[in-house]
Amino acid sequence: MRQQNFRAIVRLEHYLEHVAATQGTVAVAEGEALRARLTYYQIARAIGITYKECVRLFKQLQSGVNYQRGGKITVTDWQRLGEMKE
Repeated sequence: MRQQNFRAIVRLEHYLEHVAATQGTVAVAEGEALRARLTYYQIARAIGITYKECVRLFKQLQSGVNYQRGGKITVTDWQRLGEMKE
């Protein structure tokens, strides 16, 4: 994995943890859905990457986090998401 991509994954995970802690989550069948609706653009700006990189990251991390149209983010496995950065 490229170093830059690794750093982006770490920043994304920390950002999602921050949003979950500050704005809360809702338990759903797939895992935990963030209460906040966040667009790819908002996330990309917040963690310092481009929109396209953000889309690619979410596709790469599908086994731990799911992004749905309208900014609905569901973390299906926090542990797996954390392991992806290692």
